Amino acid sequence: MALRIELEGDKPGVAKFLAQKWSGSADIDILIQRNQDGYFLSGLNQWGPEKNWHTVTSMSVENEQLSGLVDEWLVDSLLSQENSVRFLAEIRDKQNQSYIDRGVVNIAETVFPSSALNTQLSISDETKQNTFESDKVASNLVESDDSQPVEPETEEQTIGMENEVIVEPEMESEIEVTPTPTITQQEVSASQPTKAKSKLGLIIIIFVILLTLAGIGFAVWYFLFSQDKNPLTSLTQSNSQCNIANATTDDLSFIQQCLQSKPDADAVIDVINQAKQANKCNIAQRLYANQSLLNAKVALLYAKEYDVKFYQDNQCFKADKETAIYWYETSLNNDPNNELAKERLAELQK
Repeated sequence: MALRIELEGDKPGVAKFLAQKWSGSADIDILIQRNQDGYFLSGLNQWGPEKNWHTVTSMSVENEQLSGLVDEWLVDSLLSQENSVRFLAEIRDKQNQSYIDRGVVNIAETVFPSSALNTQLSISDETKQNTFESDKVASNLVESDDSQPVEPETEEQTIGMENEVIVEPEMESEIEVTPTPTITQQEVSASQPTKAKSKLGLIIIIFVILLTLAGIGFAVWYFLFSQDKNPLTSLTQSNSQCNIANATTDDLSFIQQCLQSKPDADAVIDVINQAKQANKCNIAQRLYANQSLLNAKVALLYAKEYDVKFYQDNQCFKADKETAIYWYETSLNNDPNNELAKERLAELQK
């Protein structure tokens, strides 16, 4: 039965390792494999094609839950990979080495690499420095305000203001005649540029509208006509990079080039079927393992490769109940409503 494995944040570089449905002891080894190329974790940020089991101490088991802390060798190694990479963990009971179980590693957002610790320290120091400088400036301002004496108003100034006499101007006896304004030639000529400017603004507005309409027309033409050619080009490129005939000696390079073309699930399944027919089992197995962690449809087909109900004799796969269970559970992780996976999983777990 596949394990439900999670990493939860503890502090930078350290995470809490949880494995649900574990029936073994707390004395364990862990094997970590990434789906990008099928490589195994051999050390801190080191990956290779050979399996490498890591002994993990200070673990405990309670109610079929294996838990304990893991540090940089695992946390930094997983977080340094691209976000699209998924990881499969196998756990082996050291007290009963025939008991091995596995599961996909789910990393919580609260898990941080050890490098985040230095960032936190620098931010803390900078905050303290800014707080100290702010307090110092505030203290200087208070001292400056206290040093300026307040000058009280003298009695003489008050008396002087009371004795001021407001002198009202005398009314002019004669009524002034307001002259009628006359329009000069200069004012007439000044109004003409205003009209010219308003016409220029109207021309600019019309030009902007026409330019906008032209841009919209070009966008419509591009999406209706030009885009039709892109899928054909992309499909041709994908078919070329994923053509099994191009897989000569280096299977890993072929798989990487094929996946770089971003084929959809149906294209991946087609390549897998071609690999099976050509007895290129390594390619078929690696593509299945890589894409099953991302796609429920591929995982379901991978499970059927090992399910005795659907198994057809071939050189690449052999019927295996436990492996079928694992990939059915993986399929349900991506598509919880898959009825076939639910039905077969219940049947196989009886």
